[in-house]
Amino acid sequence: MTALKFSTPKSLPPGRYPATLVDVSEGEGKFGPYLEWTFDALDPDGSPKQVSRRTSTKTGSGAIARVLVESLLARTVRVDEEVDPGGLIGKGLDIEIETNANGYDHVVNAWPAGTSQSDEVSF
Repeated sequence: MTALKFSTPKSLPPGRYPATLVDVSEGEGKFGPYLEWTFDALDPDGSPKQVSRRTSTKTGSGAIARVLVESLLARTVRVDEEVDPGGLIGKGLDIEIETNANGYDHVVNAWPAGTSQSDEVSF
């Protein structure tokens, strides 16, 4: 039988990173439907590292999915506007990453690509 080797995940240093949305998938959890957003973030040595963020499908003011969509679109969404998250794949944004208690990268904030941190909208 093959032995299992346990290690600590390689996390990015906490901070803000340019990133590209590479996938959005849907799922059903114990709290209802969710979206799993997967990004390629450029680590300090310039190589991509995949990080993800799970959000609800809620789109109200301050909803995490809304912050991600508006950051990817680089604009505020309009009332009654419909946006297909899959249509945003390939778009860039800036994300803030922190390391969670288990040692994994966690996306905690987002901005349109290249904006200043003073334009911050927190999750």
